[in-house]
Amino acid sequence: MSLYPTAYRRLLPHWGKRFVFFVLGIVLLYAPFALLTRLVLLVANKPLLGDVHAICLRMPIQWLGQPWMYGTIFSDPTYLVAVLVLPIAALFLGPLFCGWMCPAGQITEFLSRVVPPRFQINLIGKVNPVPVRLGFMVGMMGVAYVGGNACCSFCNFTHTQNIINAGFGNFLGITYLASFTIVSFVLWFFVMGLFTRGGRGWCNFLCPAGALMGLTHRLGVKLKISRQVTIDRATCTNCKKCASLCPAWAISTDKQQPAEINYQGCNTCLDCTKVCPTNSIRYGGPAREGTQ
Repeated sequence: MSLYPTAYRRLLPHWGKRFVFFVLGIVLLYAPFALLTRLVLLVANKPLLGDVHAICLRMPIQWLGQPWMYGTIFSDPTYLVAVLVLPIAALFLGPLFCGWMCPAGQITEFLSRVVPPRFQINLIGKVNPVPVRLGFMVGMMGVAYVGGNACCSFCNFTHTQNIINAGFGNFLGITYLASFTIVSFVLWFFVMGLFTRGGRGWCNFLCPAGALMGLTHRLGVKLKISRQVTIDRATCTNCKKCASLCPAWAISTDKQQPAEINYQGCNTCLDCTKVCPTNSIRYGGPAREGTQ
């Protein structure tokens, strides 16, 4: 463990809890289980395969930029998960799905923890990924106007499903890959995953579902109706441990100021609340006076 930050040891119990929800996310959304997916398909009376593709978290967001598809979105409960259910949940609770139940984001985050930090790209405090992620979401919405599609080729949910399928003996998904799909897999799993600090580079830059939930979370914080991560400015010592361990790169620090949270980027994983040595960070109701 000498190669790893000592803060990792403090986070292990918390990561254990998040791992339980990671497994729950697989059981609810991914084949061969896909219990929630199968329930939604049953209610919607749709004869689709019960896997993560049935509740797509990308295509309906792309359709938001195509008014002629609105009828399709709101006529099918499976499409409402991405554009209504998760954004509304984020409005009031923060993007808990991202930080706790999204296997596609957590698998690379957890595995990146076993890679020595000296071998990883460190973009923490050097780049704000939120504008890039928003730009990708807007571009994905507009690409249909020029005959393109930016959903399936950039889908880390598909890659994760293929990995899980392989774990249960179905290797079709990982043996039949188009050339760009191979490139996107390498970028997601290795370059922006295992070998990027925090393991969530793909989520931070290229996840439209995360971008949409980030927007609604920021709105909820603005309206003071959302539970959120807050920092007590009176007790924060600006030690930077929270920023260095934040997988969403959503905490900024300054030599003269306490840490600040970018609510549009925060995925509510709550790692920061556990690593803070002065217990200055909490998750709860709207920010009180003296907190951010």
